[in-house]
Amino acid sequence: MKYPINSYAKALAEAILSKDGNSKQIEKNFIAVLRKNGDESHAWKIIKESEIVLRKKDGTKKIVLRSARPLKKSPKDILGEMLGPEDVCEVAVSPDLIAGMTITVNDDLRFDGSLKGKIDKMFS
Repeated sequence: MKYPINSYAKALAEAILSKDGNSKQIEKNFIAVLRKNGDESHAWKIIKESEIVLRKKDGTKKIVLRSARPLKKSPKDILGEMLGPEDVCEVAVSPDLIAGMTITVNDDLRFDGSLKGKIDKMFS
């Protein structure tokens, strides 16, 4: 890789935040730079990292709720004050959790209230 992922991500985030940025042109330029440097295979990692950079700049959170079964309550009812108006909330059903749920905030803070997590903890 010619440049580290976080360098690409910061550059992409700055281009997106620029006042005169045309999103289609930013996309074309981004892909062109990756092709030129032979780093196309890392595009999704770079995009994911740039999302993190953008969230840090505007103070929003990305919260992922994974539950063993479909939720009966809305994410707002479950998370309450933790979920702000601009925050992004993804909900996913993961039967492999057996029971319960996990909550991940900004890809780094994680609460594991699943049965699978408790079983894994017992046997580790």
